[in-house]
Amino acid sequence: LLDLLTLAATVWVIYCMRVTLKATYNKQMDSVHVWYVLVPCAVAAVVAHPSTSHLFVNRVLWALCVYVEAVSVLPQLRMMQKAKVVERFTANYVFALGIARFLSCAHWVLQIFDGQSYLATAIGSGLWP
Repeated sequence: LLDLLTLAATVWVIYCMRVTLKATYNKQMDSVHVWYVLVPCAVAAVVAHPSTSHLFVNRVLWALCVYVEAVSVLPQLRMMQKAKVVERFTANYVFALGIARFLSCAHWVLQIFDGQSYLATAIGSGLWP
């Protein structure tokens, strides 16, 4: 049920972006292409993905989603940098969102290493910097 609600919310947001709020999109300010974000994330997903019992494709796609979510704030930051005038609350929100995405990505990268208890061993033996 929760997955269905998440899917419905995602479809609603995409609908609002493509239909309802389409007039607010400023193409001149948007200079980050999708490939600049997706290709590095795809390479990272192939190199660093969890070692679970799932199919290889599923593990790589899951890692790709985590990495794309982690860097999804970068196009917004670039757009705000080009605009040069940003409301304070918007800037604070985007900054907090960026920190949350970074920590989310860091958490999952640490989980990848912890698949064989590497993280617990490294911290316990003092090998972790």
